Amino acid sequence: MARDTVYVSLKTRSKPAIFAYSLVSNRFTRKYGVFCLILLTALGLLYYRRVLFQKYIHQTLPLYQRSVSLVYGNGHWPADTEDTGTDDRWLPIGDPSRRFKIYSAYFDPRLEVVDSYIVPDGFLPFGSIRIFAILPFHVQKSEVFCNFRSDNAYVAQHPADEVAAVHEHWNMEFAASYVICKLAGNVSKREARLPDEVALSYHAEPSMREATTFVRIKYPQTDRLFRSAPPRSLAVCVGPLHHNFQHALRVVEFFEYYRMNGAERFYVYNKSATAEVDAVLRHYQATGLVQVLDWHFTGTWPFVTHRYQFESELRYEGIFVALNDCFYRATVAGGFRYTAIVDFDELLFPAGDNETLLEYLQTVDRYDVHSFNFQGVFFYDIYAPDFSTVPRGANNTYLYTQVRNVRTKNPLLHHNRSKYVLKGRNVLEAGNHMVWQAVRDTHEYAVPEQEGLLMHYRDGNLGYDFENVVMDNRIRERFGVEIWHAVNDKCAVIFAGPGVCPLGHDYNRTMSVQ
Repeated sequence: MARDTVYVSLKTRSKPAIFAYSLVSNRFTRKYGVFCLILLTALGLLYYRRVLFQKYIHQTLPLYQRSVSLVYGNGHWPADTEDTGTDDRWLPIGDPSRRFKIYSAYFDPRLEVVDSYIVPDGFLPFGSIRIFAILPFHVQKSEVFCNFRSDNAYVAQHPADEVAAVHEHWNMEFAASYVICKLAGNVSKREARLPDEVALSYHAEPSMREATTFVRIKYPQTDRLFRSAPPRSLAVCVGPLHHNFQHALRVVEFFEYYRMNGAERFYVYNKSATAEVDAVLRHYQATGLVQVLDWHFTGTWPFVTHRYQFESELRYEGIFVALNDCFYRATVAGGFRYTAIVDFDELLFPAGDNETLLEYLQTVDRYDVHSFNFQGVFFYDIYAPDFSTVPRGANNTYLYTQVRNVRTKNPLLHHNRSKYVLKGRNVLEAGNHMVWQAVRDTHEYAVPEQEGLLMHYRDGNLGYDFENVVMDNRIRERFGVEIWHAVNDKCAVIFAGPGVCPLGHDYNRTMSVQ
């Protein structure tokens, strides 16, 4: 017997109900409806990102930043003299035994850093403060706060917008870290006040809930919003000296080589060095060529703290804080366009005829380049030195660039023991061998072998194809006479009398290969 068909009168329903019923009753719609909703949502998000959000990034924020008047602290900018870094040191956050530390802070006017951060209604970001610290790798990021003040008066506390460990931390207990807090202004006001100092507080630890240790924020002395070209050219960063670093002659040769190649400033982080190396650093510091930064983790009274186990609890004496602090220091406080990231046994060599490193960088530079990466070759100490070009009467006869002329033939690949020069305004995070994070739409320039190399004068260990070698006298031929005179003259001033800069005990400690 056929089932009776029940008919429902459509006239008894409202028009919206009829429309909804017609949608869900269609088999195609039921089958693909969810997919269509997802697709429409994705298209909406894409429209927001490509149209509305891009307008926010490229129109709203720049217009606001240009229109607002930035007022520093008590209303007066610091004197137009560069910060020398003599007051910078590691300071504990809360209980010193917990080993949370803060070192420095920098104003960053780049809107790309803050364009994705949430701001309250009626406010817009105009910059950020980047704080360098040592924090536990597994720190509770939501519990980290920035505390700003001006004229020693408390101003405000804000949750950190970003807390991150610098790359290459190897998952150790502590990590070189940076904390970013945005600066936002009320759109109804024509002025925005900048803080003088900042401290970190950590609400998950009772001793750190109150802000007690403040560091002064470093601002650009001129061109505070990075609107014009940097006023200075090339700075050089050297990672922390440690374990009683003793190679005084090598330090002098390093400074003089890079000075001949256009360097105007060196930043050296000093944790532990011999008295002779300290004498060299003090001499160059007095001339204004070098800034020496205190890198003692244990600090001095009343800020004495516990140590970190070398390469067990913290990577390589906090080198990744030093490298990032250094390029922000050079870019923000120093006003430099280029910053080289190297060690004292590493020399970046431009291969062009009689071309300095600075001249080479200026030749190949483009607006969309964030760094220039140099492949490395090694001048190991196992090869017999060549003293044939030592000038008669020279007090210092073992200059690495002049007596070592045998190197590995094949350069390593980029990012494998390579070193680089970065453009600070285009870089967000630096590593030991490469840039880790850069601004949008920029790229690395991989320097070809025929244009330049990293000359690595390594002592005490072997590796990297050491049996396949070639003779290379290019540095000796280009800088020989000039660098001999410069080094001997400096050593005569620093170590009056003998005029000899100590070479160190282990400069050639591996048996030579004839």
